[in-house]
Formats: sequence, structure tokens, C-alpha cells
Amino acid sequence: MPDLSLIAALVGGLVIMALAGNALVSGAVGLARRIGVSPLVAGIFIVGFGTSAPEMIVSLDAAMSGRSGLALGNIVGSNIANVFLVLGLPALIAPVMAGGVGEKRAMVAMIVAAVAWIGITAVMPLTPMVGLCFLAILIAYSGLTFIAARRAVAAGKDPGVTEEEDPHLPLWLSLIYIPLGIGGLILGANLVIAGGVGIATFLNVPEEYIGLTLLAVGTSLPEIGAGLVAAVKRQGEVLIGNVLGSNVFNILGAGGIVGLFGPISTAPTFQQYDHWALALATLIASILIVTKARIGRLTGLLLLLVYAAYVYGLITGLNITGLFLPAGT
Repeated sequence: MPDLSLIAALVGGLVIMALAGNALVSGAVGLARRIGVSPLVAGIFIVGFGTSAPEMIVSLDAAMSGRSGLALGNIVGSNIANVFLVLGLPALIAPVMAGGVGEKRAMVAMIVAAVAWIGITAVMPLTPMVGLCFLAILIAYSGLTFIAARRAVAAGKDPGVTEEEDPHLPLWLSLIYIPLGIGGLILGANLVIAGGVGIATFLNVPEEYIGLTLLAVGTSLPEIGAGLVAAVKRQGEVLIGNVLGSNVFNILGAGGIVGLFGPISTAPTFQQYDHWALALATLIASILIVTKARIGRLTGLLLLLVYAAYVYGLITGLNITGLFLPAGT
């Protein structure tokens, strides 16, 4: 059994990150609502970016400490978990309607990010130049989306958040929550990395697997929490925007930052299995949005079952690429 201090560091770090992520999101949403941004903008930029902060910080910490497997596994695993868990779990509580205003634009960005990630890492390592390109695309996308959303609000097509919806969080408290949340995320990330690496070393498990599972789910806790709250409050735009925004920020933001420490090559498991799961998650999320699907309990349950099947395939070493290529190719 691993040293109890390693388990305590991993669990304690995840708890701290969940609490810090919630504080960061609460502070950011409280601040955003006072300037009347739309639900989709809040979902993509405030909640999406805020809840992606754990992935970014964990991946940055892992890359700086030479644990590239943890960093890359965390990014890919979090995007997979975002679709199947963050959409699936809230759907068990209340149905969510996909295909709202602006979601197709965010969907396209998610597809572009996923295709770029899968395509580039299949033929070359992540390099500082690739990282800079990812970050530049993220900045451009953020600017264009914000401008488009503001125009939609002005035209009455995308109603802004009204003062009546304000959670009564004082401005001064919002401004305190934001730095506290960031500080907590940094502390939690250090503990998670220390615990995750220690346990992986003890169990002789590749660190990519720890990143794809424990860290991915752990750093997705803020997304899951925000999604559950959005479902209870019947704020489907925030829930969908959270998933789309998080997946874009994870690849272009966290992936871009990690690329700055390159060159970093992906382990064989990514091309053989995990990138197939990432592509499937991206495809399913896109179909739900294009068809304006009602994501109810049955769909939510199916999403959770698919995620369980993904984890089972990861544990058993399923090689999807090998099913299509002759042995020795």
C-alpha cells in the first residue's frame, strides 16, 4: 500500500482544488454579473476558464517538474471527462437543451482545438512554436466570441444576466474570492502532483494513466460542481458553455502553456486509444448541439456508461489503432 502521506496529499490536494475552484468561479461569476454579461459568455469565459484553471495549473506544474505524461494525460483526460461526466451527471438531475445561441460557434472552436491537438501530436512533439500558436488562437477566439456575444446582447438575441439573478455576493468579496481561488489551486496542484507521482511510482503505473484518470477527474471537479449547480438552476446555457469553454481552454490554454516547455512527445497510448476517445467525445458533444438535443436522464446515463467503458479500455490496455493496422505496422 502506498505511503498514507501520498494518499493524503492526493486527496487533500483534490479537495483544496475543488474548494478553490468553487471560490474562483463564485468570485468571477459574481463580478461578471455586475457588468451584465450573457449566460453563454459567463459559461464559456467565466465558468469555462475558471473551472479550467485546475487543469492549466496542474499541467503547468507537471511540465515544469518534468512530468510530461501527467501534464498531457490531464489535458486529454479532462476533455473526455468534461463531455461524459460534466454533461452526464447534471442530466440525471434535470434535462438540458443543447443548441442555444452561440453554442455552434463554440462547438466549432472545440472541434478545431481537438483536431489540431490530435493531428499535431500524431506527427510531431509539442514545441514552443506549437504552444505559441495554440495560445494565439485562444486569444483570437476569445476576442471574437466576446465581441459577437456583446453584439447579440445588444440586439436582444442573447439576454444578459440581470441584476435580479445576482447571487448577492458583494463586489469586495468577489475580488477576494478570485485571488484566494487561484492561490488554493496552486497549493492543491502541488499536492496533487506530489501524491499522484508518488502513487504511480509505488504501483509502477505509467504516469500518463494517473493523468488520464485520477488527475483528469480530480481537476474536473469544479466543472462537475458548476454543471450540477447550473442544472439545478435550469441554466442550460451555462452548463453547455462550461463544457465547450473548458475543452477549448484545456487544449489551447493548458496545451499551449505545456508546449512552451517542449519539445514534448505523447506516449503511444494517446494515439492508440485516448485520442480516439477524445475524438468520440468531441463528436458526441457536437451532435448534441447540432441536433439541439434534449439531454435528459437516459442520455446522461448513456454518457456515464460510455465513460465507464473508456476507463475499462484504458485499464485493460485496449489498442484501437491496432484494430485497423496489421501487426508490426
